[in-house]
Amino acid sequence: MATKNYKITIAGQTYDVEVGDISTSPVQVSVDETNYEVEIPESSAPAAPSPPSLAAPKTVAPAPPAVSRPAVPTSGGGVVRSPMPGKIVSVSVAAGASVTKGQPLLVLESMKMENTIASPIDGTISAVLVAAGDAVQHGQTLAEIAQA
Repeated sequence: MATKNYKITIAGQTYDVEVGDISTSPVQVSVDETNYEVEIPESSAPAAPSPPSLAAPKTVAPAPPAVSRPAVPTSGGGVVRSPMPGKIVSVSVAAGASVTKGQPLLVLESMKMENTIASPIDGTISAVLVAAGDAVQHGQTLAEIAQA
């Protein structure tokens, strides 16, 4: 059997996966150019038409670093919305504070990853609508910025 290539997306992160010949053991698997050897358990049952399930790799790739996600501005100012559901870990600005485009506003934890939410525009914070510990939904307004 030949090597097969896959693109797998998990939680918004896309991985290039190459799986070697599964008729041999260990199977050579590459995830984003990191190589693994995966053992396929032997079965005493007759061969089924479906492919055997693969055991978990022996090593785990490191988690991706925290990502700064700029919010999408609206006309007449900026509305900072949550890019995903999660929990607010910290808020680093208050109403009345001046901010610049790209400046960190708050940290949102989602699926055990911390995501820094940055200002989409230069301006002044007119409202902060969340606090540390708050649970938020995708698209929920987190803060409002009056454009400078």
